[in-house]
Amino acid sequence: MAKEKVIIADYRKLDQAKLVKELDDAEIKLQDLRNQLTIGKLKNYSEIRALRKCLARMQTVRNEKFMLEAIQDGQN
Repeated sequence: MAKEKVIIADYRKLDQAKLVKELDDAEIKLQDLRNQLTIGKLKNYSEIRALRKCLARMQTVRNEKFMLEAIQDGQN
């Protein structure tokens, strides 16, 4: 995931369930990278930073969708 060039528009196209699944997978991958860093097995340290940025983008989109849904529910 960290090596893929994904823009935020790609995350906005996903529905809520797929976005949460991607977010969970990324968090598991980040934990794995951190574990590899701890035991000295990780060679490319920039993967952690890139994955954290992807996580932040996904969380931003998730929050946008949540807020948009709350606004739409309030208007109905």
